[in-house]
Amino acid sequence: MDVQIRKIAWGAPKNIIAYHSTKIGGWSNGAFKFSNMSLDVGDNPKDVKKNRDSMIKQLNLNTKPIFMKQIHSATVRVAKSSTDNLVCDSCYTSVKGLPLAVLSADCLPILISNNDGNKIGVIHAGWRGLAGGIIQKFLKRFATDPKDVVVWIGPSINPENYIIREDVFNKLSKISTEFFSRTKDIGAWYLDLKYVAKIILKQEGVEKIYLDNICTFSNPDQYYSYRRESQTGRVVSIICIDSDDNNN
Repeated sequence: MDVQIRKIAWGAPKNIIAYHSTKIGGWSNGAFKFSNMSLDVGDNPKDVKKNRDSMIKQLNLNTKPIFMKQIHSATVRVAKSSTDNLVCDSCYTSVKGLPLAVLSADCLPILISNNDGNKIGVIHAGWRGLAGGIIQKFLKRFATDPKDVVVWIGPSINPENYIIREDVFNKLSKISTEFFSRTKDIGAWYLDLKYVAKIILKQEGVEKIYLDNICTFSNPDQYYSYRRESQTGRVVSIICIDSDDNNN
């Protein structure tokens, strides 16, 4: 059964291809049922390849996507070729037909395009990346007027299922305290990751921000969640500048 992929509804130009997958369909087994897209979580690489190939075929992509080696960093790289081996949590490109992929379970998958549709990027952001300034660093490298940028923030863990402690609070409260709410326990807060990203983007001057409010933790039939199950798979969000010979 083919991996389930969903077209992303956002305000990007028409020549921008953008989809994300769920855990439905695919060939993975055990803790990774069924459509895990990550080679770094202990799944059978052959099954992961089948899952990725299913997505590539459905989207009629002529070039294999770039899958970053994600390390919860604030590192941003430029992508020039599908053979690039990028160890980072964010990348961008202006190469037509070169798809960029970002893997996620509970962290934020973020897709970015400029209004002209000739430059795109992806960001993988958990609390470490957000505290490390990954969004600000990306926008600086992207070198586009923030008012000409369109951003999609995908399915991730919602605050009612994401409790953090004082160490994380101290790091992120330097940005704002608006995205925290108290729990019943002393020294523990609920954290709204999507709201953190939204506040940072707005502070940087980005106006076009589209949020998918689905919670990965609360939807076990559709999404993987590291908080729910520490050994689990990853879904993928993918973006590409349509090439002349790719008619998606």
